Amino acid sequence: MLWIAIAGNVSTWAQEILRPLAGNPAKMQYRDSIFTKTGAASALTLPFKEDFSYPGPYPDSKLWEDNYVFINTGFAVHPKSFGTATFDALNAYGEIYPQAEENSFQFSADFLTSKPIRLDSVFDGQPFALEPSDSILLTFYYQPQGHGSAPRQRDSLVVEFLHTPGYYTTDPEDPDEEIWVDDLWVSKWRAEGETLESFLQNNDSIFFKRVALFIDDEVFLRNDFQFRFRNYASFPLTKTPDNFAGNTSIWNVDYITLDYGRSVADSFYYDIAFAAPAQSILRDLQAMPWSHYIANPDIRHRARFNVAISNLDNITLNYSYRYFITNEAGSVVRNYNGGTRNIAPFHIGGYQSFEEHANPILVPNPLGSGALQPAPSRLFKINHVIRQGDTGDSWTRNDTIVFRQVFDNYFAFDDGSPENGYGLAGFNAKGAVRFILGHSDTLEAVQFYFNPTLRNQSVRPIILKVWKNLDPEIVLYESDPISVEFGEGLNQFVTFPLDPPIAVSDTIYVGWQQQSNFFLNIGYDLNSNASNHIFFNSHGQWLPTIYEGALMIRPIFGPQTITHIPPEPLTIKTKVFPNPVRHNTLNIELPHNMTGDYEIRVFDASGRLVGNFANQNSINVSSLVNGMYFLQITTREGIIAEPSRFIIAR
Repeated sequence: MLWIAIAGNVSTWAQEILRPLAGNPAKMQYRDSIFTKTGAASALTLPFKEDFSYPGPYPDSKLWEDNYVFINTGFAVHPKSFGTATFDALNAYGEIYPQAEENSFQFSADFLTSKPIRLDSVFDGQPFALEPSDSILLTFYYQPQGHGSAPRQRDSLVVEFLHTPGYYTTDPEDPDEEIWVDDLWVSKWRAEGETLESFLQNNDSIFFKRVALFIDDEVFLRNDFQFRFRNYASFPLTKTPDNFAGNTSIWNVDYITLDYGRSVADSFYYDIAFAAPAQSILRDLQAMPWSHYIANPDIRHRARFNVAISNLDNITLNYSYRYFITNEAGSVVRNYNGGTRNIAPFHIGGYQSFEEHANPILVPNPLGSGALQPAPSRLFKINHVIRQGDTGDSWTRNDTIVFRQVFDNYFAFDDGSPENGYGLAGFNAKGAVRFILGHSDTLEAVQFYFNPTLRNQSVRPIILKVWKNLDPEIVLYESDPISVEFGEGLNQFVTFPLDPPIAVSDTIYVGWQQQSNFFLNIGYDLNSNASNHIFFNSHGQWLPTIYEGALMIRPIFGPQTITHIPPEPLTIKTKVFPNPVRHNTLNIELPHNMTGDYEIRVFDASGRLVGNFANQNSINVSSLVNGMYFLQITTREGIIAEPSRFIIAR
């Protein structure tokens, strides 16, 4: 496994840098439609079980009261089963908690609060009242850092029990009034921050550590018992745009169980589980255009799937495994039956090693022998299923994993979800991703996934470039300077049309060139590995990336069909005069129908911000030396003007 170091310094020469994200795009899409509590509901009954093996980004509302943690399959390293709850410094909207700015040392960040649970009685079979002697035990597994940034030593993850629910009482200063007394939570367990490397050294190389907490105080044996996790996070005492990232102080929590009649020694579970997500049928791509796929499918296919199957019990179990592929209509087009097999407990044998289950072959003609016909797009699902016996084990939710195989109008090495931000330090730095086409085609546009950054420090002009070859460089397309933008909604990619579109064939390289020394912050997917297709230019020399992962850049061919690419943001055209500027005043003419506040930013030819103005139809440029500049206007509503070029020649 490659451990990724987060670089903090930049040099004069171009170099690659990975940094944590300032926000969580998977949550940001819900900014205006965040889930709300559904009101009072009947309390849950024992057992309480949760392994987070379901699509996020929020926890299951049937079990949890709040939406602060991030349910995902990307941040944990070797989880108990696929899917974990990740605690960080980002709120329910995927934004840095406001209190982070107010607390220079530490602040309370995410909560994960259970629904009320009946700890007064048991209703399985003949009901009876619970007593402190009934061995009521809460267990869970946790891991610091994972694929994110490690919690600092002053950070912590804690577990709290609700001692006394909030209530109204008489105001001692005014007997005619009532006041609200807040819930009283008591801390029952705490882990101090550390790196994953330190965690492994201190725990015999175990990636997730088990915690067991007895509930033996009568005060908690109520019909509305609740427990919660919370993390205390922090940032460097001196905050800068580079270190003020939200996916910091990472803790991953998995496999929570609360029940009676348990022992601390009962650390095994009747559960055969998938421990990693499903994979694409493509060798290194997650998605590609259908016409390019059917041109020569065999060279695109992976030979085998990598399937992680774990037995979390302490005895050998027998189970069956198969995968099947369905088309848009839900019809099964191909089926693989791996048969039955024994699997040893994970603590003895690790993941299943039997090849027909751990590395099943991709069946011939995986999408059906008659499916390879021209079509604008196709959508298939690869479904992997394990089953213990006839009825399954005690945790059936982690017995199925599904991959949506999209064939649309774009190539993608990434899975659509970033875990880090990628950028290049150095003047005129260049980066590129290689794509091998199936046939000659017309490149219509390029999509970038830009991570939002603190104070938008990455919003600078760049040049979109397409190369036929990198060494020597053969440039097929070079845009005028374009401004970095941030996508909205489910698909966070921003689309930049090529004007005009260009004819391409064989192999192309798609990327960008910077005009100044700044960190661009492109989404970087750590769960897909396309490192052999990523290159960067270091002072005139193209080099392969040193990082495992996938850079989130996608070339677009033809109109979209399934992907719902967001339309280009409404732009406005401005006119600047005189051009060239002979004196000290530049006039700006806006469209007559433009209203509201707007911001004017001026960049020099290298992309460096040299001027910032608001709501003016003329600006003073006396402080600028002779040369070429770019002016860009952004409205309060987010409308971005096309950059206007002007020259100062006094």
